[in-house]
Amino acid sequence: MNKSEKQRSPYYPLFLAVDGLACLVVGGGEVGERKIKTLLEHGASVRLVARELTPWLNRKCYEQSIVMAGEVYQRSHLEGVSLVFAATSDMDLNRKIAADAREMGIWCNMASDPALGSFIVPSLVERGPLSIAVSTSGLSPAIARALRLKLEREFGAEWEFFVGLLGKLREHLRSMNIRDKDTRSLFGELAALPLPEWLKKGDREKCFLKVSDVCSPLISKEELQPIWDSLWKVFS
Repeated sequence: MNKSEKQRSPYYPLFLAVDGLACLVVGGGEVGERKIKTLLEHGASVRLVARELTPWLNRKCYEQSIVMAGEVYQRSHLEGVSLVFAATSDMDLNRKIAADAREMGIWCNMASDPALGSFIVPSLVERGPLSIAVSTSGLSPAIARALRLKLEREFGAEWEFFVGLLGKLREHLRSMNIRDKDTRSLFGELAALPLPEWLKKGDREKCFLKVSDVCSPLISKEELQPIWDSLWKVFS
């Protein structure tokens, strides 16, 4: 079987910045609540259409964290939004929302029938700045969840520290007007270190000294120490 004959996912993998983005969720049950929690965590501006709300959604509407746009979905609810989540228990309504969104050029996620929407939401493992997405192209959410649970066990706080450290070091070097192309070798060497493994074993001093050795041509041990200490809170 050549490459062109292999089964490919119809979905293009993408991480989307939703901070400040207007998103519509139709459905106030557990599925709608789950969608809204994630959207709010990532800074989205959420509008909700639903007759009945979970206690958590009712509280968020009262706190005005969510805009209550109405009880009954209408096509006009899609005006001015960038994403819509059809999260009701009514299959026909979900299909209508997806069809309206397609005609208006708006991305739609369908909880009940993912194939009729334009995007799916993967199972996600987050460790600070590190995000690992798992998708089965909507074929088996159960497998996606199982893989997510496995990854959560494998990738702990040590990875949040590791990725955060490299990010802070990059910021520090840029503040010194050192260009990225001049630090590629340094970051390649740092990324190759088995730092998460050492951190898991509690070898903090070994980790610090090794990172300090690699960084020494550009960053002194005295400069590294406060950067290191500021990130160590992930283990507390």
